[in-house]
Amino acid sequence: GEHEARAGCDFADHGFGVYERWRPLPLGRLLVPPARAIRADGGYDLLVHFHGAEPVRKQLAPRDLGLVIAGVDLGTRSSEYARALEGGGWEALLHAIDSEVASAVGVAGARARRLALSSWSAGSGAIGRIVERGGGRIDALLLLDSLYGSYVPGQTSLVPGQLAPYVALAGAAARGAPLFYLTHTETPTSGYASTREAATFLLGEIGASPIAVAASGDGAAAGPGADEAGDALRLTRMYDGGSLYVRGYAGAGPGGHCAQLRLLPAILAEHVLPAFDR
Repeated sequence: GEHEARAGCDFADHGFGVYERWRPLPLGRLLVPPARAIRADGGYDLLVHFHGAEPVRKQLAPRDLGLVIAGVDLGTRSSEYARALEGGGWEALLHAIDSEVASAVGVAGARARRLALSSWSAGSGAIGRIVERGGGRIDALLLLDSLYGSYVPGQTSLVPGQLAPYVALAGAAARGAPLFYLTHTETPTSGYASTREAATFLLGEIGASPIAVAASGDGAAAGPGADEAGDALRLTRMYDGGSLYVRGYAGAGPGGHCAQLRLLPAILAEHVLPAFDR
């Protein structure tokens, strides 16, 4: 119950590591790594995360992954994230990040060379706006228990044809690029489709279906970071195809939902950073 929720949502704080501090942005805030992480030509690797900047900072800053990390928190409603990224909001955010990196490390032409977008929970409101306008610049998309869907009015079936930008990206990922990593829990929803239902729908739209993972006594099926989260990160189903990865976890409720953020370091290390280097 409440204790499990608190445990799942409580992230140990080991400071800022090599990042020193959050730097304010017009939208959100920024962690800039030491100048050695920026290429001589100003190119850098960027992670932009929507919803949960502090849990992301607590997990990633001590690891020194060489990433510029932007975190944007706009409350608990996906509509707030969508509104902030309307019009030229996304381009303005990228420009502000370039400018802040340039001034922080003293490289005039700093620009994001590789781009990973991630969201948790309601943060997908921002991602939806970005991918609607074309995902051309996105090298990796990570949705941590964050993709929801709409029901046909009065039914519990998903509206056909929805989530089209995500379906297009999933199809492209299955063919090799970009990297698309989607996770879901068993957390129920009311009045709209859960992340589990949305994941099933997304795979169905590209003619794919997930494989069930049997529970194992030795924890072999547990996801990365599972040691801190208990059963919440026990893997229940999965799909791998090209650069498309879908992972379903046993967690439900607030603790299981928060625990999804614990997957981020391993996803970055095992999938995103190797893709950036290709």
